[in-house]
Amino acid sequence: MTYLEVLVLQQKSKEELIKLILELQERDKNAVEQYSKLYKRLREVEEKHKKELSVYEERAERYLNLYAESDIEKENYKRVADLKLGKTYNINANWIDKIVFVLKAAERPLRSSEIIDILVKNDIAFRTLTDQRKALSAHLNRAMKYGRIIGEKLKGENGYLFKLP
Repeated sequence: MTYLEVLVLQQKSKEELIKLILELQERDKNAVEQYSKLYKRLREVEEKHKKELSVYEERAERYLNLYAESDIEKENYKRVADLKLGKTYNINANWIDKIVFVLKAAERPLRSSEIIDILVKNDIAFRTLTDQRKALSAHLNRAMKYGRIIGEKLKGENGYLFKLP
């Protein structure tokens, strides 16, 4: 307060000062009430925004889960389609189909040792065989007998070169 304000207050009577104090208290009371109303409204709006935010977060999480599930389903359909079209190695196929697939994938004639190397890398069941050469030989002979592959004798080398007809 300035000196002038203090001087003005000193010149007022006791009733005027009491009246002034009551007016100030009423004004302060109204200001506090308005402040509490605004604060309450702010809290309500904040709660409303929190609820909306949680709804949007749940929705976003649901969409992300759906997207992830759709990617997994897409991969499953692609894998099944590739298996049906013969574009991927099928461990459940019979041995002749596996040999034909290896020759198709190689896109060139292969020796039995090369076929063994490929089958060892791709087939768990083939890895467990005790004598892989004997096992493969029997299946190669059956595949040639059925006309699924052609075996050509190489001059000056042991073994055959196998290719698709």
